Amino acid sequence: MNASRRDTWPAYRPTRHVLVLRKRRYERPWQGYVVDWKHHSYQWQALVVYQDETLDGSPLVWKWFPVDELWPLYPDPNPRREPNF
Repeated sequence: MNASRRDTWPAYRPTRHVLVLRKRRYERPWQGYVVDWKHHSYQWQALVVYQDETLDGSPLVWKWFPVDELWPLYPDPNPRREPNF
């Protein structure tokens, strides 16, 4: 049975989910959410909320990051489903 077009979510245009790249090459990036943007000395920066697993208790952290330290993620609310035969 095929899903009708009414049953799917529309595609998201702007992304707010990002990976925050870490300083060391092989460290796992943090998953973050962009809250705000600002232009600072010829470069865009994003205020990102992320959970820092390296700190005791894994607190939520709010921090400004330059754009070159962020990697956009594009969440898809319509995952591809294989038919069940």
